[in-house]
Amino acid sequence: MLRKIWAKTGSSKDLCCGSEMRSTEKQWKRIMRREMLCRFFAAPLSLLLGSVIWFHLYSLCQFGRVRKNIPVLALCGVIFLILCVRWMAVCWRLKRNSLPFTYQEIVINDELVTLKINDYSAAFSIRDIVYYRMDKKYCYVVVKKGKFYLFSCQGANREFVKLKLSTVKLYRRCLFRVPVISGWMVISLIGAGLIVRSAIPYNGKLSWYLQQLKNTKNVVLVHDNIYEDKLTGILEDVEEKVNLPEKLCLATSFSLHFRPDGTIISFDTMIKGFDEEGNYVDSFLISYDENKSDKIRIDLHGTTDGIYEEEKDFTMLVEGMEAAPVKQTVSRWQEEEYGILYYGWREFDSFAENIIYLSGGKEIIDGDDTILGYPGDWKFSGYSISVYCPNDRNITPYRYLYLPDEMFEELKWWI
Repeated sequence: MLRKIWAKTGSSKDLCCGSEMRSTEKQWKRIMRREMLCRFFAAPLSLLLGSVIWFHLYSLCQFGRVRKNIPVLALCGVIFLILCVRWMAVCWRLKRNSLPFTYQEIVINDELVTLKINDYSAAFSIRDIVYYRMDKKYCYVVVKKGKFYLFSCQGANREFVKLKLSTVKLYRRCLFRVPVISGWMVISLIGAGLIVRSAIPYNGKLSWYLQQLKNTKNVVLVHDNIYEDKLTGILEDVEEKVNLPEKLCLATSFSLHFRPDGTIISFDTMIKGFDEEGNYVDSFLISYDENKSDKIRIDLHGTTDGIYEEEKDFTMLVEGMEAAPVKQTVSRWQEEEYGILYYGWREFDSFAENIIYLSGGKEIIDGDDTILGYPGDWKFSGYSISVYCPNDRNITPYRYLYLPDEMFEELKWWI
């Protein structure tokens, strides 16, 4: 028995070209893509996939565990990408095989469903349905031959049509759309909240990464020869990324290792910066290791007391390195690696060896000459730049005590 479920008078404009047809086609494509999106991403398995993704994202942001979390996230990403590609392929196929009409009349004869709009009709079997969903206004159907049908389902016999379509297998109905979407919203809110919490300072691995990203700068070490470029070359490279204040003093120490040809192997120091009025500006943890990277790492906003200490003036080291005969000093030894160490102003007993006073004008006074010129309880003191052999502590370092010009002239007067 052929039963006519409902009918509405269709407009002839539905089957012709024009602005209204283009508008109808655009709406049809939007609905079709939305329904296919629901088919692929509103399934319970997709909710499970989303739960796994959010869990491992949280674990990565909170605890790190890169080796454990990244492979799982990569696998989930591949699965998600496959679903996206499949969704686009299905949308393209449905667009190619279907007509962008909203059918206004439906006739059901046992398992044969016939859709009509004006003089045009299309038919399919209920058994061929691979996906369908009904709402208050429309019914959306996909059949095996890759066709998408959109038809109006308003009328007195709506429940009969609903009953007929209910014979379609359970997994082909969009029954879990609302629960799955609700689940996505819940786990997304919880996951996003936990990730945001891990970004709060000291609350998780992500917070440390963000802090490092904000406070860490990297710049390639161009001036990599201590003989030719001195420390001014290193500072020039550093200032490519950060502006160093007028006054600098050590927060810890300065240590640098280099090869016999002067090539810098590594260095590290932490310095404090002050403006011209002596106000604390910032601290700079500067380090370099050629075995790890060809870049200088600069960490800002380190923890320091912010007090200027004149006896640790970093400028004295820069000036002293311009005058110190480092190359001639290390030529006395036959080692593969040499070092420079600076703590600031230091004092040494009169029996200390290899003490040499140094001025900005590269004038040198041997420490023994100062003892002869001024006998008594004498101590060597100055901004000490030690040149030593890191791999052989039995070799006595040379300590160049740098003095500003006025202090050096005073020392010359004494002796």
